[in-house]
Amino acid sequence: MHRGNKSQARSGKSSRPPGLSGREIGMYYKNLARQRKNSDTKNEPKIKLSCDVTVPPGVIMRVNEYMDQFKLAREAGQKHFDENFQQQFRHMLNVNFEAFIEETKKQNKDLNLQNRSLDAHLQDKQKERLQNADFRARFEDRLKLPTMRHATDVIDAVDKNQVVLIVGSTGCGKTTQVPQLLLDDCIEKGIGTTCRIVCTQPRRISAITVAERVSYERAEPLGHSVGYQIRLESRKPRERASITYCTTGVLLQQLQSDPLLHNVSVLLLDEIHERSIETDMLMALLKIILPHRPSLKVILMSATVREEDFCNYFNRCPMLRIEGVMHPVEVLYLEDVLAMTGYQFDCGNNKRSQPRLDQSEHRNMIEPYIRQVRSRYDNNVLEQLRVPHSEGCEDIDFIANLIYYICNKKSDGAILVFMPGLNKISQLHSTLKNPRSPLGQRWRDHLLIFPLHSMLPSAEQQSVFKRAPNGKRKVIISTIIAETSVTIDDVVYVINTGRTKVTDYDIETNIQSLEECWVTHANTQQRKGRAGRVQPGVCYNLFSRAREALMSEVPTPEILRCKLETIILSLKVLHIDDTYAMFQTMIDAPAQRTVSTAINLLKRIEALDINGNLTPLGMHLAKLPIDPQVGKMILISALFRCLDPITSVAAALSYKNPFYTPLGQERRVDEAKRRMAQKMYSDHLMIHNTICNYRESVGEHRDRDFCYNNFLSHTTLQQLERMKSQFAEFLCNYKFLTSSNCLDQSSNINSDKIPLIRAIIGGGLYPNMAHLRKARQVKNRVRAIHNMTTDDGRRVNFHPSSVNSGETGFDSNYFVYYQRQKSTDLYLLDATMVFPMALIIFGDGVDSGVIDNRHYLSVAKTYYFKCSPETVSVVLNLRSNLGLLLLEKALHPAPIEENSDASKLIKAIELLLSIDDKMGDDYEIMSDEIDNI
Repeated sequence: MHRGNKSQARSGKSSRPPGLSGREIGMYYKNLARQRKNSDTKNEPKIKLSCDVTVPPGVIMRVNEYMDQFKLAREAGQKHFDENFQQQFRHMLNVNFEAFIEETKKQNKDLNLQNRSLDAHLQDKQKERLQNADFRARFEDRLKLPTMRHATDVIDAVDKNQVVLIVGSTGCGKTTQVPQLLLDDCIEKGIGTTCRIVCTQPRRISAITVAERVSYERAEPLGHSVGYQIRLESRKPRERASITYCTTGVLLQQLQSDPLLHNVSVLLLDEIHERSIETDMLMALLKIILPHRPSLKVILMSATVREEDFCNYFNRCPMLRIEGVMHPVEVLYLEDVLAMTGYQFDCGNNKRSQPRLDQSEHRNMIEPYIRQVRSRYDNNVLEQLRVPHSEGCEDIDFIANLIYYICNKKSDGAILVFMPGLNKISQLHSTLKNPRSPLGQRWRDHLLIFPLHSMLPSAEQQSVFKRAPNGKRKVIISTIIAETSVTIDDVVYVINTGRTKVTDYDIETNIQSLEECWVTHANTQQRKGRAGRVQPGVCYNLFSRAREALMSEVPTPEILRCKLETIILSLKVLHIDDTYAMFQTMIDAPAQRTVSTAINLLKRIEALDINGNLTPLGMHLAKLPIDPQVGKMILISALFRCLDPITSVAAALSYKNPFYTPLGQERRVDEAKRRMAQKMYSDHLMIHNTICNYRESVGEHRDRDFCYNNFLSHTTLQQLERMKSQFAEFLCNYKFLTSSNCLDQSSNINSDKIPLIRAIIGGGLYPNMAHLRKARQVKNRVRAIHNMTTDDGRRVNFHPSSVNSGETGFDSNYFVYYQRQKSTDLYLLDATMVFPMALIIFGDGVDSGVIDNRHYLSVAKTYYFKCSPETVSVVLNLRSNLGLLLLEKALHPAPIEENSDASKLIKAIELLLSIDDKMGDDYEIMSDEIDNI
């Protein structure tokens, strides 16, 4: 006891209260430690200075010269700039949504769309069309649609109510017929010129295909009374007496200039049951808009999925029901398909592209069901049901076998296969094109195979609607896009794998991911409805009835499972200041913590100012259909003229990594990645190097071999190139570039300057930062172990798939990343090494101070770097001028010309970044070496 007291005195610990035992003792010391830590934090703030970033005097002199030239030129044009600032931007800050509405009401108070002479002309044209043989034949086909039997009810309901909900099953014709019924009714009443109908669609392909179908039914070319408008593509109809099919995002952009939609008489919101974030947002805005536009009619269109929610949201609006299955559809489940085909699963192979299913979970689900149906199926079928990877799309050969079975046993008709994503679509496509079985080889030349997914160009998407010639069987392999958005008339057989991909967001870790999961009952009903439009159909569900019993009724609304940065920017552009309050008005409100996390990130990337107001940069990011951090990255790349490498990074982050990993080939895939990385310590630059090598292989006609040898998806690489072109087209449309060609020389003058590229990646992905404190080599281990934390204090490590995993020879201990993933550990899925100067130039919360007579620069009160007073002055001055340049370019988009005054600031930044690159990990370098850069 005496020795214990001495020990306690030496350690400075006080005696614990008497009577504590077990867990209470642990809690006592835990609280004591927390109190001491808080006391230390309050009384003795500790700043740990990192490496020295002092800039040599010669470089400081040259940087100041560059900045002086930039400032002189800017001051000469200051008056014009400030005037524009007042006109273009202060309006955004000073006008809230209600005032914005009042402004547009005043601007349109004398608007009169009716033109009586044109109305008479339209009536005459309508009579002529009724005599047209093609129109009459197509009209007869339209009359077979269930919606046409409710034509009078639809017109009456819209006449008498401002909001109407139409609920109809897949295939009832509500999307194609309701707009036509309303337009033709207005023309017949002599008020056609007052009729301008807009129908929103959740996807690009549906806007195009529905517009084409309606034009065909009206026996007129697309762009006459019917057209479409999607991102970067449109065939607009005439201004009056027209129907426009557009994506929901396009309509939200139109609201930015006219929140009351004065040029729209009828607005149809289609597929609202999908609960996309944009549709939910639009419905919330309409609740504000409708009282100000009593003449605006809104029609909500939904499948039979919790339709009462929408009816209640719009004050118990009237609801019309339209039944829609044209022919009966037989539904078969996995057990039925196995009984029919006699297929045997390979129990020794769980397929390379999906993680192994939890066998005990599968067993617990399937065994009780097997006991129920033992008398209905033979033992072989029951044994196959026990195989964990029997359900879904784990076994691609099984799906191919079912397709061959349909070809062999069933009458003519297209086959529609639902797959979760492009990767699985590619696998099935490849299997059908290169079959191994005799049955597959027999049918290979008789199949017309069409992939269908949102990433395909519009022209390629259109081919799926053409009927197959005699002797051929059409097979469409599609994502969820064909579930509601697209109707392919000749589909008779649907293969529903029951799998889809959905976004998920973890509030605790602030991690968003795209996960493959089981569909819901609502999805299954929609997929079933795609069969049987031309004759009785069959739906093959590749999951058991036991699995279906565990499925959720409806999907979780998107707004509850995704990050909110993009939608908040959209709301800000609409002059909505209080986004918290706006979210509360939606059908389902996201957690307040999700909203505050998003707002904080937008402030840190300078899309919002400290008060939560939109910045000029934020205005541009709101227009780009990508993550704001990635959007900022490509905007900076356009200004700094290094477009090609940065759009490679942006495309991969927005879509997917082109590498795939076959089972057992992890080491060879890792070697291929590290070859492509070229010791740059960057997963992002590795992608660009890969794309460059791929281009060379295409030019030499060896691209297929290149992809095979390096474990690369040819389809993914092609898609990345298409996305890069799309980014360039966006930037050109917004005048940040003079050419829409991603490889244009003037847009890539600095594309070979790796320090600059690395810094721009850092500037885009910031504040997603990690600091490597120690990398140690352990005996008998090939790879090093890392001690690393992110800026929120979480312990992390590089994901094993990262080229940085296990490396020791880093030149800097700082990394930026795009995604974290929580599994056995918290991992950085992708990371790029960045130097301190890149953080100091492009980071936020940069400040200076003195401690122990040492000057320092700090980033976000997290990272502290030693430096000279002169370095502090030049860096803060540079950041101030860079902020002015970015502000000016946001208000007056234009590329920075070579040898212009603004380019001098870019040269100053390049010079400082080059110092980092030459310093290496100890950041020690002689001034005369720097002066020779």
